Amino acid sequence: MSAFVVGLTGPIGAGKSTVAVMLRDLGARVLDADAIARDEQSRGTVGYSAIIQQFGTEVLGDDKEIDRRKLADIVFADPRRLEQLERILHPRVIARILEARKMLRDEDVLVIEAIKLLESSLRSVCDRIWVVVARREALLERLAARGMSETGVAARLARQASEVELRAAADLVIENDGDRDALRAAVAAAWSKVREPARARPSPGP
Repeated sequence: MSAFVVGLTGPIGAGKSTVAVMLRDLGARVLDADAIARDEQSRGTVGYSAIIQQFGTEVLGDDKEIDRRKLADIVFADPRRLEQLERILHPRVIARILEARKMLRDEDVLVIEAIKLLESSLRSVCDRIWVVVARREALLERLAARGMSETGVAARLARQASEVELRAAADLVIENDGDRDALRAAVAAAWSKVREPARARPSPGP
């Protein structure tokens, strides 16, 4: 046996990180795939060297670290370049998540927050897929607050699974319309079901 794994995904700006924080407060072990990917791009790592070799030094900032905004402008404008970046980072991210999972107890619940969960082999290690969604207007408003243009948001959404695809893959859909209390209640209800006795849980996926 191993820790029960919930894959948490959804479009950019839907509120995955907010849900992940609520789950952590409830007792889940949470791993953020995007944070791991950022770490794998840090100066001195194998990922850093591979990215520079693939994309050149123009993706560096003044501090010689990878400027993720410069890199994003390149990869989200060209699907081929995005695939190149994913081939560099995804295996490293997945390996670290699987290694962390080995360290958990059987009774633990591991939540993997990942925007590209459905498109990667991480999906196969999840016992449940939870999807966070929000109205497009809300996505645009939240991401504008982060300094992203509507064009930039559209480019990123175009490279992610659609809401229809996400809903079809989900065991649970969490609607995030901006009402924090309602969101917290929905997350707590979902968590209580995950914490049911192990005998009520399905067999882990492959």
